[in-house]
Amino acid sequence: MAEAELALINKVELRIALAEDDKQFQSSLQLYLAPILLKLASPHAEVRKAILKIIQHLIPRIAAARDIKLPVETLLDQVKNPKIAANADPSSVRLYSLLFISRSIDRLDDSEKRQLVPKVLDSISTFPSSVSARLFNIACKLLEAWKAPSRDSDEFKNMRQTLGFDKRPQDEKFIAAKVAKFLMLQPNATNVAVQQLGLSVADNAFFNQEAGVTYGSAQEIFTIKCRLLELLKAGFSEKLLAVPLMIASVDPSSAINDGSEILFRKLPINLEDEEYVNELISLFVGSAELGIPPVKPTLQDRILQLLLKSKVAASSPHISVISSMGLASEYSKLKQTTVSFINWVSSFNSEFAASESKILREFNVAMAGQLRNNLLTDGWPQMETANIKNYGASLNQRQMQYEALGKILRSYPELFLNDIAYIEFLFQSLEGESADLRATIQEALSSLTVHLPQLTDATKVRLKQLTREYLVVDKNVNLENVHSCRYVAIKFINCAFPFKDAEARYLCILGTAKENRSDVLEEANKGLHPHWFNILQSSNTLEFKKTADLLGENSTVSFPPFSEFVFTLHKEVQSLKSTDGAVIFHALAKAIKFALQTLVMQAIHKKTTVIVPDEEWAVRLDKALEVDKVVQDLVVSEIEAVSQPEIDMSNGTEEETSFDIFLSIIFEALVGQYFTTTNITPDITYVEVFAKMVAMSPPHVIQKIVTFIPKLLDLLDGKVLNDHAISLVCKSLGIIASHPANSDSEVSNLLVKLTAEDAASYLLKGRLLASGYLIGRLYLRQRTSTVTSEFLEKYCEHILNLLNDSTFYAVILECLSQLAIFGVLGPILNGGISSYVTKFLDVITPKVKKIDEKSVLTLSYLTLASQRRESADTEMSVYEKLVYDTHVSKQVEYTFTSGEALLIMATGWQSKLLQRQLDIRGEEVKFIPEDISRLPIILDVVLKACSDTKPSLRKAGCIWLLSLVQYCGHLELIKVKAPEIHVAFMRFLADRDELVQESASRGLSIVYEMGDYDLKDTLVRGLLKSFTDSNSTTKFTSGSVEHDTELFEPDLLKTNEGSVSTYKDVLSLASDVGDPSLVYKFMSLAKSSALWSSRKGMAFGLGSILSKSSLDSLLATNKNLSDKLIPKLFRYKYDPNSSVQRSMNDIWNALIKDTSKTVNDNFEIILQELLKSMGNKEWRTRQASTVALSDLLQIVPVEKYETKLEEIWNMSFRVMDDIKDSVRKEGNKLTKSLATTLTRMIDPKSSTGTKAETIEILETLIPFLLGSKGLLSDSEDVRSFALETILKLCKLGGSSMKPFVPKLIENFINLMSTLEPEVINYLILNADKYNIKSNDIDAKRLQSLGQSPMMDAIEKLLDILDDSMMENFMIKLESSIKRSVGLPSKVSGSRVLVTLVTKHLELVKPFGDKLLAISIQQINDKNDTIASSYATAAGYLCRIATIPAIISYSKQINKMYFESEDDKFKERASIASESVSKYSGDKFDLVAAAFLPLAFIGKYDSNKLVRQNFEREWIENTSGNASSIKLYLTEILGFFKQYIGSNRFEIRKILAKSVSSLSNLVDNLSQFSDESTRELIELLIESNKGKSWQGKELVLDSLVSFSIKAKDYLDKHTEVLERIQQAVIVESKRRNKEYQQQAIKLLGKFVHTYHEEEDLVETYIEIMTLVLKDKYRSVDGDDDDDDDDDDDDAMEVDLKSKINAKQNVELEEHRLSLLANVLETFYVEDDKSFNHDFFRFVIEQLTAIFHSRLIDTTWRSKIQVNEGLNKLLLSIDEKSITPHDTELVFSIWNLLSDRCLSLENIENVKIQFIRLSSTLIKIFDEINDVQKSKAIVEELSAYKLQETSTVVQTELSKVV
Repeated sequence: MAEAELALINKVELRIALAEDDKQFQSSLQLYLAPILLKLASPHAEVRKAILKIIQHLIPRIAAARDIKLPVETLLDQVKNPKIAANADPSSVRLYSLLFISRSIDRLDDSEKRQLVPKVLDSISTFPSSVSARLFNIACKLLEAWKAPSRDSDEFKNMRQTLGFDKRPQDEKFIAAKVAKFLMLQPNATNVAVQQLGLSVADNAFFNQEAGVTYGSAQEIFTIKCRLLELLKAGFSEKLLAVPLMIASVDPSSAINDGSEILFRKLPINLEDEEYVNELISLFVGSAELGIPPVKPTLQDRILQLLLKSKVAASSPHISVISSMGLASEYSKLKQTTVSFINWVSSFNSEFAASESKILREFNVAMAGQLRNNLLTDGWPQMETANIKNYGASLNQRQMQYEALGKILRSYPELFLNDIAYIEFLFQSLEGESADLRATIQEALSSLTVHLPQLTDATKVRLKQLTREYLVVDKNVNLENVHSCRYVAIKFINCAFPFKDAEARYLCILGTAKENRSDVLEEANKGLHPHWFNILQSSNTLEFKKTADLLGENSTVSFPPFSEFVFTLHKEVQSLKSTDGAVIFHALAKAIKFALQTLVMQAIHKKTTVIVPDEEWAVRLDKALEVDKVVQDLVVSEIEAVSQPEIDMSNGTEEETSFDIFLSIIFEALVGQYFTTTNITPDITYVEVFAKMVAMSPPHVIQKIVTFIPKLLDLLDGKVLNDHAISLVCKSLGIIASHPANSDSEVSNLLVKLTAEDAASYLLKGRLLASGYLIGRLYLRQRTSTVTSEFLEKYCEHILNLLNDSTFYAVILECLSQLAIFGVLGPILNGGISSYVTKFLDVITPKVKKIDEKSVLTLSYLTLASQRRESADTEMSVYEKLVYDTHVSKQVEYTFTSGEALLIMATGWQSKLLQRQLDIRGEEVKFIPEDISRLPIILDVVLKACSDTKPSLRKAGCIWLLSLVQYCGHLELIKVKAPEIHVAFMRFLADRDELVQESASRGLSIVYEMGDYDLKDTLVRGLLKSFTDSNSTTKFTSGSVEHDTELFEPDLLKTNEGSVSTYKDVLSLASDVGDPSLVYKFMSLAKSSALWSSRKGMAFGLGSILSKSSLDSLLATNKNLSDKLIPKLFRYKYDPNSSVQRSMNDIWNALIKDTSKTVNDNFEIILQELLKSMGNKEWRTRQASTVALSDLLQIVPVEKYETKLEEIWNMSFRVMDDIKDSVRKEGNKLTKSLATTLTRMIDPKSSTGTKAETIEILETLIPFLLGSKGLLSDSEDVRSFALETILKLCKLGGSSMKPFVPKLIENFINLMSTLEPEVINYLILNADKYNIKSNDIDAKRLQSLGQSPMMDAIEKLLDILDDSMMENFMIKLESSIKRSVGLPSKVSGSRVLVTLVTKHLELVKPFGDKLLAISIQQINDKNDTIASSYATAAGYLCRIATIPAIISYSKQINKMYFESEDDKFKERASIASESVSKYSGDKFDLVAAAFLPLAFIGKYDSNKLVRQNFEREWIENTSGNASSIKLYLTEILGFFKQYIGSNRFEIRKILAKSVSSLSNLVDNLSQFSDESTRELIELLIESNKGKSWQGKELVLDSLVSFSIKAKDYLDKHTEVLERIQQAVIVESKRRNKEYQQQAIKLLGKFVHTYHEEEDLVETYIEIMTLVLKDKYRSVDGDDDDDDDDDDDDAMEVDLKSKINAKQNVELEEHRLSLLANVLETFYVEDDKSFNHDFFRFVIEQLTAIFHSRLIDTTWRSKIQVNEGLNKLLLSIDEKSITPHDTELVFSIWNLLSDRCLSLENIENVKIQFIRLSSTLIKIFDEINDVQKSKAIVEELSAYKLQETSTVVQTELSKVV
C-alpha cells in the first residue's frame, strides 16, 4: 500500500516540478497541493516523510514566485473537514494546510480577503486550541481588508448572517472572548509564553506559540487590535461587545480608546445581568485557579466604575476582595473609585439577604479596618505631606475614605454598638485633621446619630466619657477642630440619651458656654429645651413615620428629677473648682437656670398651667413664675417638699437637701463671680434666681441662709452690682434679715449701719434700698418694734432730701414703694409722718406728668398710705386724675403701667397685682386697710374712656379695663359690671390697632370665664347680636361693631366688596359649630402676637394656653362639637383674608396636633362641608372652600373620594366659571390639581390601584367631562380644561380607557369644529374682503389639525382598540362622520379612517366596504378640502375593501368626472382615482382596468391639477407606451363613445385630445385586431358628425391620423375609406372659418396619403384656394365668398391702413402655416411623377403671397417660400416637369430674385434664395434649358460683386 502511495506522490511531485512557468506552477498547486498535504495523515511513515520533503521543496519555490495564488479555500475546507481515515490523526494535515494558507494571504486581493473572513471564522470555536489559534491568526491577517459597513445599510443589518453567528452563536462568543483577551496582550519577544496582566500562560500561548507567530513589538499588536475592533463594529450582539469595548476604552493608544469609548457608551449595558457582572469581577480579581492574574489598574478602575452602579455587584461574595485590592493599589484613581464602590455597597446593606449576612459582616469589618489602616498609614491624625506629589488628589482620596468609613458605620452599626472604637477614632481625627477634612469627618460622625439610642449601657457610659473630654475642660489647641468635636459631642448626647438623664443635660449645659461656636450653642440649647429636644429625638430615625410623629406631636419628654440634677451639678462644680479651664464656670448661669426650670416643671407635673413645652416654653415659664399665681403656688409647694430635711439614721443628723445645695450653688456663683478665683462668668441670672428662690422659700429655709447676710452686705458695698442686681440683692437681704432668727438688736444694728449718713456716696444706693426693703419686710412680719418712730422720721427726712437728687431718684422711689405697700408710711401706723407722704407726692407728681413709669407706680403705692376719700364722692381724686391724664402717652408699656397704678389706687391689696409683692411665706399685710371704695368711680371712668372718641384715650381705656378684669375680676363689683365691660371690649374688636384688638379679645375671654351660667349666656347672645343684627335697638356709641363697620383701612384688601373682620369670622366659626360661647376660647387662640411682644402685655397673653387646654378636653369628650368644628375650621384656614387665615391657622394649630390623622378621620364631613360651601353666596366662602378642597385632596388617597368624584368635578367646574376673578383663579388651580391626581392614578406606570378600580372611576368621570358641565359647558374656561383633562387621560390611560374609546372618538371628531377659534369662521366668510383665498385658509386649518393634540389623543385611543369593540366603534364612527359639521371635524374623521388602515389593518379589515361607502358619501361634500381628504381616505380604504366595492367606487369616480356640471368634481375625481393607485397599490393592480382608462383621458384635461393627478396615476401604473393603451383600449373607447356627445363641450374636447393622443401613440397597428381598428374608425366617423364645436378639430385629427396609420387596413376595406373621405370632405366644407382652416389642413394631411381620388384633390385645391384669399382673413371678418377683383382692388385701400405691425405678423404667420400645409400635402408618386395641376396650384399660392393686398410680406415669407419651393423641386423628377411648369417655376424665381437679392435682406433670405437658385440651375441644366440656367448664374454673379457678407459670398461661391 505504501509503495502505491509513494508512486502516486512521485508522479505528483514530477508534475509540479515540470511546471515551466508560474502559471503552470499555480495550476499544479491548485490541483495537487491539498491532496499532497492530506497524505500527512497516512499511517506510513515513509509516505509522511516524502510529503515533508515535497513541502521543503515547495516552500522556497512558492516564496520566490510572488504572483501565484494557492488554493486557499480548498485548504481551508481541508482544515475544517480533512478527508482522512476515521482513526487517522488530522493534526499534521491541519497544521501544514494552515501554514500554506497563512503564507498565501498576502497574495490575495482585498475582495478575496473579505470573502474569506466568514469562512475562516466558521466553527472556529469547535476546533482544538492549536487549530483555532492559527485560524484566529489567519483571520487577523485577512481583516487587513475588512471594513465595517455603515450602520444604516442593509449589509450592516445582515452582517450577523454573513458571519454565520445566527446559526453558530458559540463562534460569536468565542471570538468576542478572544478579542477581549487580545486587547490585553503585551509584547513578548521570547518564545516562551508568560503570564501577563489579565492573561494566563495559556492565553498568551494561544496568540503566540500556538498561532505560530510572536508579537514582539507594540506596533504589531496595535495593528491587530485596530483590525479586530473594526470586525466588532458589525454582526456582534451588543451584550458580547460590552467586555472587549470596555477593555479597548482604556487602551494606552488614543486611536483605539477614543472610538471604543464612544461605542461602549452607546451600548445598552444591563448592569444587573449577573453573568456580565461576574465576568467583570473575574477580570478585576483574576483567577488563581486558572492562573489568570488581575487586569491592569486602569482597567480595574474602569470595571469598578461600572460595578459601583450595579446592585448585583453590591451583593456579590467578592465585594471584600474587590475593595481590598482597590484600596491596596498604587494607582490613586483606582483607590478613589474603590472608596466610591465601598460607599455604593454600604448603601445596599439593608438589601442583603439573611443568608448573605456573613458576606456583609466580613465586608464591613474588613473595609472599616482597612480604611482606618489606610488613614493611619498615610499619616494620622494629619496626613503626611512630605512624599505627596499631588496634594489635591491625595486630600480628595483621604476625604473619600472618611466618607466611606462613615457610610459603612452608618449602614452596619454593629461595628460600634458594643465598642465605640471607631467613633473614638473619628473624634480624634476630627480633632487633629486639617480644616479641609473637618466637614467630611463631622458629617461621617453626624450620620451615626440614628443608631446611638441602640448603644449598650456600657457603651453609652463610654460615650459620655468620650464627650466629656471635649466639653468639660477647655483645650487651647486647634480650637476650630475642638469646636467641631464639641458640636458632634453635643449632637451625640442629644440623640443617645433621654431628656431625663441629668448627666446628659449637664453635658449640654457645658455646650452653652459663650466661647463655643454658634452651631455648638444651638445644638446645646436644643438639648435643654423640651420642645426642640422632642423634635430632635423624634426625627432621629430611619423608620418611615408620620409627619406628626417626626415633629414630636405624639410624644413627650420627661425632665430629670430636680434633686438628681442638682446633686450632679454640685458634684461637678466641687470636683472642678481647682481645675484650670473648667467649662462649667462659663456655663454656670445656664446650669442654674436649667435647675430652676427643672424645679418648676417638677412642680407643675400633671397639672394644667400656662406652661406647656412648646417653642415659647422658656419665655412662658419665666413669665409664669413672675405673674401666674397658680404656677407660683405650685413652685412654693414644691420647694417646701424638696427642702424638707431628712434625718441620717446612722448619726441622727439632718442631711443637706437638694434645695439647700441649689441655694448654696447659686449664692456661691453670685458671690464667686466677683470675689473668687474660679473664673465664673458674670451673669445676672445668679442674682435673679437667688432672689426668686428666697422669695418662694419657706421660713425654715430662710433660717438656714441667715449666714449669707454678711456676704450680701459685702456685695452691696463692693461696687460691683448694677442697679437691677442691687435691687434684687436688697430684696433678698430684706427677706433674710427680717427673719425672726435675727434678733431685734441685730436687726437694729443692721438698720443703723445701712442708714448711716456718713457713708460714702457710692454705698448710699445699696444701703438706702436695703434699708427700705428691710423695714418693709419687718412691718410685714409685724416686727414694728425694731423700727422706732424717731428712726423712721429721721429716715424719711433723709430720703426726702435725696429725692430731689436725680442720681438717687429711682432708688428712693423703690424705697418709698416698699415702705408704702407694707404700711410703714400709714395710714394705720405712724400717723406722725403723714406729712412726709404729702411731700413725697409733691416731688413725684411732676415726674408722673412727664410719663415716668416708676413715678406713676410709686404714686399709686403712696396713695395707699394716705387717707381715702369718701366713697360717696364720684369724682376722681387729684392723683387718680393725674394718672388718668397720662393716657396721651404713646408708650404701650407705660399705658399698661398706668393701668396697674389705677387698679392699685382702686383696690389696694385686694388686687391680685399687689398680692405678687408678698414675698414672705405665711405672712399677710396688717397695716393697710382693705378698702375698695374707689373701685366703682375708677371703673366708671375707665368704661367712659373706652367709649370716648379720642383714639389715645380709647386705647388706654381698653388696656386699663383689661388690667382691672385681669387683676380684680374676683371682686363682686367687676362681676356685676361684666355686661358693660363685655360691651366695652366688643367695641375694640374692630379697632385698627392690633394690640387693642388682642387686648379686647383677651378681656372678653376673661370676662366670660369669670361669669356664672346666666352671665355667660347673656354675654354670648350679646356678642352674637353685635355681629349679626345691624338694626339692633342696642346701638353702640363710637367704636361699635356693626354689620357695616369697616375694620380696616379702605382698599387695604382691595376686595371691592367691603372689608372683613377676623373676629367676625371667629364668631361665625363658633356660631356655625353651634356653640357661640366657643368664641371666647377661639379669641384667646386666634391672636396674641402683639401682647406677647409687649413686656407687660405678656402677662395677659399667657392665659391663652388655658383656653387651648379647655378646648382640647372639650373636643376630646364632645364628638358632636368636634364634627361641627373641624370642617368649619378647616375651611376658615384658607380664607382669602390673610388676617382671618392667620387667626384660623393659629386656632387649628393650637387644637389639632396631627393634621393628617385628623383630616383622614374626619374626611367625609370636611369634604361635604367644602362642596356645600363652594356654592355659598359669599365669594370669600367659595374661594376658601376651593383652596381648602385642593389642599384636602392632596392629603388623602383617591380611594377616599372616589365615589364623590363627579360631585367634586361638578363643583370645581362651577367655581372655574365663578363671577369673581379670584375664585375662578383658585378654581383653575383646583381643577389642574385634580387632573394631575387623576392622570397619575390612571397612568399604569405610577398607579397603585387595580384596572377595575381605574375603570370604575373613569365610568363616572368621562361622561361628566363630556357632558353639559364639561366639554359642552357655556364657559370657555371649563370647556378648555375639560378637554385638556380628557386629552391627558387619553395619553396616559392605557388599557383602562378601552371601554370609552368609541364614545371619546365620536366626541373628539365632533369637537374639532366646535373648538376651532371663531376668528376662522369670520375669515372664511370675509375672505374676499381681506384678499385671502378660502383654499389657503383651509390649508392652514388642515396644518393646525395635523398638530392638534386631539388628533394625537385619537391616535392613542385607536391603539387601544380590539375586536370586541369594533362593532360599537363602527357605529359611533359612522355617526360622527355623517353628522359632524365643519371642516376640522370632517377632516379629522377622514384621518381616523386613514389611521385605521395604516396602523390597525387586521382589526378594520372586516369593515372595509362599509368604511369605503362612508368615505364615498363625503366626497360629495361642498367643501373641496373635506372632499379631497375623504378621497384620500377612500384610497387607503381600498386596501381592505372587496373588489366589487372598489369597482363600484371606480364607476362613481367616472360618473363624477364626466357627468358633474361643476369643474371641482373633476378635481375630486382625479384625487380619488390617484389615491387608490397611490395608497392601495396591491389592490389597484387587480382593478387597474377600472381606473386607468379614466386616467388616460383625464391627463388631457385643461385643469392643471386634474391633469397632473391623472398623469401621475398613468405613469406610475403603466409603461406609457401603446401596449398599455392596448390593454385599456376597449374601456377608453367606451368612454369616448358614451361621452363624446356630452352637453359639456369641455368633456368633448378632453375626449378628442385623448383619442388624438391615442391615435398618435399607436405606432404599430398590428397590435390591434381588425375589429378594434374598425370600431375605432367607426367611432371617430360618428364623432365627426354634426356641427363644429371648439376642439372638434382634435376628433377630426384623430380620424385622419388613425386613417393614415391604418392604410393597410383601409386599402383592404375601401368602403370604410370612402366613408372617411366623405367625412373629411364634409368637415372641410364647414362654414365656421376657424374650424374650416383646421379641417382643410387635416384634409391636406389626408390627401397626401390618399390622393387616388381626383375629386378629393380638387376639393382640397378648391377650399384651400378660398382659404388663402386675402378676403377670407380680412379684418372686417366679411364672410362673403364672392371673389370680385374690384373688391380686391378696393381692399388695398380699405384694409392695409387698418392693419398694424402685430396684426400683419399674425396674418403672415397664419398664411405661411397654410402654405406649409399645401407644401406638405403635395405628393409624388412612387415613380417620381406628380400631379401637375397640384404643382401649379402650389406655385400659384407661393406667388400669391407676394401679391397680397392684405399682408406686407417680410423675411418670414421669403425664407419659407424659398425653403418650401426648394424642397418641393428636390422631391420631384426633373424629367417629369413640363415646359409650362418650367415657365411657372422660372417666373416665381424672377419674382423671388427681385424680392430676395437686395442688400437690405437678411442673410438667411439670401442664402435660401441662392440654394433654391442652385437647385433650379441643376434642373434647367438637366432639361437642357441653358438659357434659364445661364440667366440665373449671371444674376447671381452680378449680385456676388455687390454682396459684402462673407457668409453669403461663401454660399454664392458654391453656385458661381
